[in-house]
Amino acid sequence: MSEHRIHTFTAGEAGLFVNSYLVESDDGVVLVDASLLLSDSRALAERVAEVGKPLLGVFVTHAHPDHFNGLPVVAGDGVPVYASAEVADTIARIAEPKRAQWQPVYGDEWPDKHRVPDHRLSDGEVVDLAGLRFTLHTAGAAESHADSYVVLDDRVFIGDLAFPGVHSYTADGHTGDWLATLDRLVTELEGRTLLPGHGTPGGVELLVEQRRYLTAYREAVTRLAGGAPSLTGEQRERLTAEMTEFLPGAPLTWMIGLGADAVAAELAG
Repeated sequence: MSEHRIHTFTAGEAGLFVNSYLVESDDGVVLVDASLLLSDSRALAERVAEVGKPLLGVFVTHAHPDHFNGLPVVAGDGVPVYASAEVADTIARIAEPKRAQWQPVYGDEWPDKHRVPDHRLSDGEVVDLAGLRFTLHTAGAAESHADSYVVLDDRVFIGDLAFPGVHSYTADGHTGDWLATLDRLVTELEGRTLLPGHGTPGGVELLVEQRRYLTAYREAVTRLAGGAPSLTGEQRERLTAEMTEFLPGAPLTWMIGLGADAVAAELAG
């Protein structure tokens, strides 16, 4: 297997601080996840070009726009894009509704087109690229409607299964399934280095801390909503204050309230 090094490109705050990973070998570059905004996607493409080796493939860990929006800019039409079948199907289903929802907010920064991964993988499938062996594992619904992670030797690209030091996105309403996945992966990924979609790398303690965050979030929503499937504006503000205190100094506090109703509905159901 070829020697390799990993470069990290992190978008700015407007781009949700999303991490894209460039895996460089003697033969070329493999990208894990793309950016949300056009400006970050162009900067990411420039970073790939600076490596001076061909982009041989892209993995998309899960079905959220901050990880797939930049594909047309970075990968064009010819570079193969790999994802689990569930992630590919979900991107095909949600990309246009997400554009309708968010392009009025982001304006010209939101791409006018998207690309659905064209190499559909099953759980445990191995892909040989750039002299390296990548193994994709599905994780089902967790942070998004369809999550996965990619293993390369002792490194694991976990997408958004954990948000170390960053407030989490919970608006897809699968926090129960997410917790179950974290419980399983704490054992399965012991001893590996985890590279998250937001925040800094670490070991399985990233998963343990994510479990603490989700548990605190669900407990607060349960108490504030009192069984209702949504929160009032005042309750949402109290939730934001509580979670800000739970994770002081962490960015993206606006995401706390964004997921409140989805989690309230999940818990009420």
